Amino acid sequence: MRQLTFFILFFSFNCFGQSDSLVLVIGNYKSICALDSVYHYSDSLPEKITEYSTIWVFSSSTSRLKSIDLQRLTSYIEDGGGLYIGSENWPLQAEANQITQEIYLKSSFGNYQASQAEICTVSGNLRLDSLDSLPAGKTIVAFPMDYRLKVEAWVSDQPLILSGELGKGHIIIDGGYSRFYCDQRSYETDMILKAFFDYLNN
Repeated sequence: MRQLTFFILFFSFNCFGQSDSLVLVIGNYKSICALDSVYHYSDSLPEKITEYSTIWVFSSSTSRLKSIDLQRLTSYIEDGGGLYIGSENWPLQAEANQITQEIYLKSSFGNYQASQAEICTVSGNLRLDSLDSLPAGKTIVAFPMDYRLKVEAWVSDQPLILSGELGKGHIIIDGGYSRFYCDQRSYETDMILKAFFDYLNN
């Protein structure tokens, strides 16, 4: 039964990109397994971003984002877009730290080792409490708490995944995107990715 559920989820998830929603993926995306070829991939932020319903940033060691790009991303979210910001332990934090410094004046920190994250069961936006477990990632970082963000998952009593609204749009900050690498992919990681998509496209 679980294999059937996994297949249905995989099929529906891959069909997501074929709808009217356009998805932009930038940064260190080559190791990410659950994204298919219908998404738009770019090494830098394109000139036109308003056509995308969500933008996914998988941070790399060196960012190509310019100061004007950070302002454009902020406006994009405020106008109703959805932005995922993923980072890992140093050095895979460049874009994430640039964006979160622009919006929240905060950056990720630490180097945590944990196979599982603790799901926050109180008033989260992502409804991750329906999962049996939440893989943390390989080399993970935390992000400081902020009154504008809800903590969705913890690692060592520090926020690992946070979500929130900015203007009309939604944002997710994730300190362990390596859980989406091909060698880490599982039913749980697909469910997490689906929850992220659902929230960002709300």
